[in-house]
Amino acid sequence: MEEELIREETALRRRLLLRLLRGFSFENPRHKGEAISNLVPPELITAELTQHNPHRFIQP
Repeated sequence: MEEELIREETALRRRLLLRLLRGFSFENPRHKGEAISNLVPPELITAELTQHNPHRFIQP
């Protein structure tokens, strides 16, 4: 019985994840809400971080 419930929960979680990711582009992501935190903390944004890709803008 418990194994069956675990399998059912796993299947439901998988379907929910696939539904959430449907149409999501990892190449051009569009976030549908507020970010919980900064992706890169401002104190970690240094000249070394931008030297490999100087055309990329990183918002401090």
